[in-house]
Amino acid sequence: MGERKRSDRSFSFNRSIRLAGHDEHLSSNAGVLLLRELDERWRTTSRLVDQLDDPRRVNRASQPLLVQLRTRIFALAAGFSSQREAVLLASDPLVRLTTADRRGTSALIDSAEISQPTLARTHRVLGLEQNQRALNDALFDLGWRVIREAAKVGDGPHTIDVDSMPVTSHGQQPGSVWNGYYRGRCFHPLMALHGETGTMLSARLRPGNVQSADDARSFVLDVVERFESAVGSSVLVRGDSGFSNGAMLEALEARKTRYIFRIGSNPILKRMAKPFLKLPRERSSEPREWVHSLTYTGRRSPKDRRVILVVQETPGELFPHSFFLVTNDKRSKPETILERYRQRGTSESRFGELKSRLAPKLSCTSRKGDEARQAAWNANASTYLMYMLADGLLHALRWLSKDELSRDGESLPRLQRVQRLIIDVAARVTRSARRIHVHVAETASDAWVRLLSRLGRLRPVT
Repeated sequence: MGERKRSDRSFSFNRSIRLAGHDEHLSSNAGVLLLRELDERWRTTSRLVDQLDDPRRVNRASQPLLVQLRTRIFALAAGFSSQREAVLLASDPLVRLTTADRRGTSALIDSAEISQPTLARTHRVLGLEQNQRALNDALFDLGWRVIREAAKVGDGPHTIDVDSMPVTSHGQQPGSVWNGYYRGRCFHPLMALHGETGTMLSARLRPGNVQSADDARSFVLDVVERFESAVGSSVLVRGDSGFSNGAMLEALEARKTRYIFRIGSNPILKRMAKPFLKLPRERSSEPREWVHSLTYTGRRSPKDRRVILVVQETPGELFPHSFFLVTNDKRSKPETILERYRQRGTSESRFGELKSRLAPKLSCTSRKGDEARQAAWNANASTYLMYMLADGLLHALRWLSKDELSRDGESLPRLQRVQRLIIDVAARVTRSARRIHVHVAETASDAWVRLLSRLGRLRPVT
C-alpha cells in the first residue's frame, strides 16, 4: 500500500508486546465513512462549494476547497476542534478517502496532506460576506432535510426556538468582550432550532457584550420566512424574556406569526399579579400551580396583549413564585400555552449539549488595524457556522440511528453516544487491486449495516 516504514517499539513490562504504527493500515475514526455517505446523499458540501466565491488562484491552491471544507467539518463532527487537530486527523486513511472527491483506490494513497496554514487561509475565504450567507443557507437546507427525511415530522405543529449562548474566549479575539451576565470574556451568538426535533436551522455570531435581543428581529424573521416557505404552513416562535421586546412582538404580529415568550417583570405586571399571589389557607405537601389569563398594556406599547400568569407554590416556602408569558394566541387555554412553552426544554438541552460536547472554539489571534480585525471576525463567524454544520450531520445520524443507540427505544441518544459508538470506531484498512476493505468489529458492523440501509432510503439530491 506504499505505507511509511516505522521502527517497532516494545514495552518494558512485557518484551513480547511490540508497538507498530502504520497510518495506511489503521483508522480510529471509521465513522467518517457514514458522515461522507450522508453528505453524498444530500450533497451538502458539494452544493455549498458551488455557491462559494473562491478568490484564490486555482494553480496555487494545494487542495480543492471541497476537500478542505470536508476535512474541517468532518474533523469537528469527530470531536477535533482546532485546525492543528484537523491536520493530524487528515492523515487518517479513511479521512483521506472520505474527504477526497476522486473515486477508486488511488484516493487512499494519492491524496495530499493539508497544512494548518492552508486551513487558516480557507477560513478567511469562507469569511467573505457572500460565503457566510452560503454557509447559513447550507445549514438551513441540512436542517430541513433532517426534519423531513430523518425525523419524519408531519405537517405540524412546528415551533422555532430562538436563543443565545456564550462561547467562551480564552484570548483577545476580535469581537470577544467581557459579558457581565456570564462573567467572562465571550462571544454571544444567536441560534434558531426546530423545537420538535432539536434541529439547528440558523446561527449568527455576535460580539460578547450585546444583549439577547440585539439583531434578533431580522434573524428570527428570516428563519420564519424560510421555514414557512419550506413547510407550507405557519409556525410558532418561542423564546425567553430576553427576546420579548416590543419590536420583536410587533414584527411577528405584523406577519401574523404566533409566538410565546416569557416576559420580564415590571411594576405593571407586579400590580397585575398581586391579587393572585394569595395562597389558599390549606397547605399542601406537594407543589401546586395556578395559571391565569390576563390582558397587559405596557407603557411603551399601548397595544393590549394576552399574558399568562403562572403562580407556583413550593412546600416549605413562605411566598409563591410567579412569572408571565406573553402570546398572541387568543384561543388556546392558558394551561395549553404553558405546556407548549415548557416543551422548550428540548431546545434548552440541545443548546447545553452543543456547548458541552462540540465546545466551539474560535481563533485566539489578536489583530491590529480595523481591516485585519474585521477579517479575523469574519473567519471566526465562518468557523462557528462550520461547527453548526458538523452538529447538523451528527444530529442527522442521531435520528437515523435512534433505534440502535437509544437507551429506552424512544428518546434520542446523546451526541456523545453517537460520537463514541458511531464515529469513534476503530478499523483496519486493506487494499487490493480494485477494492478497499474496511474491517470493523462485528458489534459496530451490525449497527452500520442497518444505518447504511436507512441512508440508502433517503431521497438523494440531484
